[in-house]
Amino acid sequence: MKVEGFNEQDSTGICAHGTQLDVLGQKRIQPDSDGPLTAPLVLMGLQYGLRKTDQGLPVIVDRGYGLCQRFLACHKTLQCKQIRGKDQFPKHCIRPVCLAPQMFFASTDGQAQPAIPAETRSSYCRIYSHWEEHDFHCARTVLEQLDFTTPTRQELYDAVSAFMGGTLFMGMTCSAFAAGVMAVGLQAGEIENSPSKVMRMLYRMTTGGDAFDEKINKFNRSMNTSYRMSRWFTKEFGSTHCQAITGCNFSTSEGVGRYIEDGCVTRCKQIAQTVVHEVNKTLDKLQ
Repeated sequence: MKVEGFNEQDSTGICAHGTQLDVLGQKRIQPDSDGPLTAPLVLMGLQYGLRKTDQGLPVIVDRGYGLCQRFLACHKTLQCKQIRGKDQFPKHCIRPVCLAPQMFFASTDGQAQPAIPAETRSSYCRIYSHWEEHDFHCARTVLEQLDFTTPTRQELYDAVSAFMGGTLFMGMTCSAFAAGVMAVGLQAGEIENSPSKVMRMLYRMTTGGDAFDEKINKFNRSMNTSYRMSRWFTKEFGSTHCQAITGCNFSTSEGVGRYIEDGCVTRCKQIAQTVVHEVNKTLDKLQ
């Protein structure tokens, strides 16, 4: 089923006014990616992992780039806050959610994909190779140190493949922090299957009530916990955004060179370790 507003021929990153929506080029996108973008990236991770590579990069980087270009062409932003605007009821979130499956399949069905600019791709290859040399992957490192030993461990690691360098090197939300939030959700999160309880939350959002009261549904506790973790992370490192923390733009040779020369991977490893410690503390409190 096609959802109105998504045209595959117009979804390669070109706005109606003809401006290239370059995720990591001259037109910088503010961090904090939207859920209907993040979820397809998780599915891409399950499909590709880091095992499939093409010219020095995991295939998921090229596919994920194409997905981001499509998302930007349709919604003009990757930011949840900008999509939702000032609405109390999240009506503007409905369209991105409905379009997400189409964008996922359009980005993975083998058709021609938006190409990462050559200079940007070269920078990605260099930073990815550097991390491989240091046995580092922002999200996987956190999960490995948390010692997840479930039967689906490899699937879990595959799922977070795109979460490196602030999501596909884009400098958005720190991928180590994102993995920490995911870990808390995996261990302590619950799904609310009651439509009436979900509607009660939406009603409170619309009327200005306390929509995140943990007594009204099962998943509010996880959401509130994640919010507290974001406050902690910001206090600890000054921001939740990868580029703000590292001071490096991974889409440029200068940014990657500075990251390597300054030995920033050491700090990233320390951040991952700090996140692991905080996750363990948080899970202890939730028990």
